[in-house]
Amino acid sequence: KPEVWATLRGGLCEGLSYFRAYKGSLHSRDRTAIGFLIDKEASARDVFGPQVIISSVGGGRVLDAETNRRVRCEDAPDDAANIKAIRLAYECRALIAVPPHPYAVLDWFHITDLWAEMHVTREGHKPVRVWRMRFEKADLSKPSWWAPPAGEEPSSTAAYSYQASTQRCKKCGVESKEIFKAGLWTCLNHTCASFFKFPPRRRVQVNKLEYTDAFLNERTPFVGPLPPLRPELPSFDGLHGTEKLLRHGFVCPQCGNCNRRVFWNRFSCENCTCKLESVMLPYPWEDLAKEETIFEQLIARRRKKKPDIRTGAAARKGKGDEPFSTILNRDSITITQTLYFGSYKVRQYFLPDPEGNIIGSFALFISKPDINAAPNGPNELFRQLELSDIGLKRNAAALPGNKLEGLCRHFQQNFGAKYKFGVSVQSKGFDQAPDAILQVLQRLVWAAKKAVEATTTHLAEYDLGPDGPPPTSNAFNELLALGYMEDDRINYHDDGESELGPTVAALSLGSPSTMRFRPKLRAWSGSSNSLPKKANGKAFLDVLEVPMKHGDMMVMHGAAIHRFYEHAVEPMGRRRFALTCRYIDPDKMTDQADRDDAAIKGAIPEHAKKFVYYG
Repeated sequence: KPEVWATLRGGLCEGLSYFRAYKGSLHSRDRTAIGFLIDKEASARDVFGPQVIISSVGGGRVLDAETNRRVRCEDAPDDAANIKAIRLAYECRALIAVPPHPYAVLDWFHITDLWAEMHVTREGHKPVRVWRMRFEKADLSKPSWWAPPAGEEPSSTAAYSYQASTQRCKKCGVESKEIFKAGLWTCLNHTCASFFKFPPRRRVQVNKLEYTDAFLNERTPFVGPLPPLRPELPSFDGLHGTEKLLRHGFVCPQCGNCNRRVFWNRFSCENCTCKLESVMLPYPWEDLAKEETIFEQLIARRRKKKPDIRTGAAARKGKGDEPFSTILNRDSITITQTLYFGSYKVRQYFLPDPEGNIIGSFALFISKPDINAAPNGPNELFRQLELSDIGLKRNAAALPGNKLEGLCRHFQQNFGAKYKFGVSVQSKGFDQAPDAILQVLQRLVWAAKKAVEATTTHLAEYDLGPDGPPPTSNAFNELLALGYMEDDRINYHDDGESELGPTVAALSLGSPSTMRFRPKLRAWSGSSNSLPKKANGKAFLDVLEVPMKHGDMMVMHGAAIHRFYEHAVEPMGRRRFALTCRYIDPDKMTDQADRDDAAIKGAIPEHAKKFVYYG
């Protein structure tokens, strides 16, 4: 049986360092192929033997409407990245791990031959050029577990006696092996005018050509060390639990299954009962301070490149400095204000629709060391969340239940009413929430109240229209906790689900992050307000960039914001929590069970009153 295997593509890619291609058949490192996947796509003359595999690199395929299969319709380019990676692996005789469908790692192989052939992929169509590779098992003395019971593997000594003959092309002078039976030699130099041309009197059906026994049975000794197929378990030495080295999956030491890192605080085999506790140590304050210093330097460098967006708001209504955020399009965001609530300095930005009408506000509550260090403050909340098990796990973001299932790049746990946003997240009632979650909830209730009041007051003289932000907001009945490890992030999205109220508030704990806003392409395209787009034209450029550091809070108010804008969050560090509150409207839920569930789980327990926050 295989030493290493996987039921899910994600497990294969997270558990193995030598194959991390979530799409495609080839994984490369430093532009050299190190892993090759054989799945359902097969070509004429593919060989799958105990010691030799012959396959081709993907590319040039389209979906055939008649067969519903992907077939090649054009020549494989010789300058494509995958061809270059295979060529480098061939030239330096690099080891390649080969896992076939359904994701069982075969062994280490090296590429002994690399050449081009012509294949007829669709009846009635002209042949197309395909790049072919001959893989040979590196350790010929080791039995191949995938060999059929009755199959015989030639001994190393016997195998080395085979040698395919060669001929030199009269046209290009390049030597090619005679790889086809019936004495059908042809030039395999794809740049030669005689490439894949046979004697005119020999009628050759391209797809019926067969490889010679000599070519299949010849063996090339591999020279060099062979690393283990099963990677060592993650080492926790000198780490705190959320570093990139621990973010990947692992290969189960009991059953050999490749696993994804699903849970925040442990490694758990997705096949057997094996569990490995992940050391989750307190993240040092000095490390967080270093991250913030580097973060601020990065922001300063970005602003220096664009001096027109650095500081100053003299040209805008609501004059004031801009030390915290970066307005990337001053023609779009023209109204801002600076406020003081409790111990917080607050910067508030008003977002317009394509016609210039204000549709909502974004407020950043900037924390300070004395706020963070206060009892039940961000410092204590961070320590409680990082060391306790609140249920954080990664959930399916794409193709749930499929072997190609993809997980979110962050860890989630919902409290209160169920929040349905394309990812099914486990939810606990607020009566099951730890005190830290209820304390966060009360802080965000206060911040939302202040931000909504400030929005209403500031916009009192404006003609807002039907999409303007409402003067009040609903009480929160949901909190989504997200945990980010090193390199985790959340891409552009909106919080515009139909069941949501107009206000969203969030608290950031731990490593710093950047929140970016950009207009939605579909919502703004065709409007008279022409905003700059990315070079590829597939998205608008960001209009607002907001740094969020430890203890900072943000409040978005106005449902139409999510219709016209999307936002992304990019943490820069090794441990961050984002805790976001919303109101999920039971009256907009289609299922009575969901409405009943929201009423029960979204109810705030009586003891949460002792955590009421006043800034």
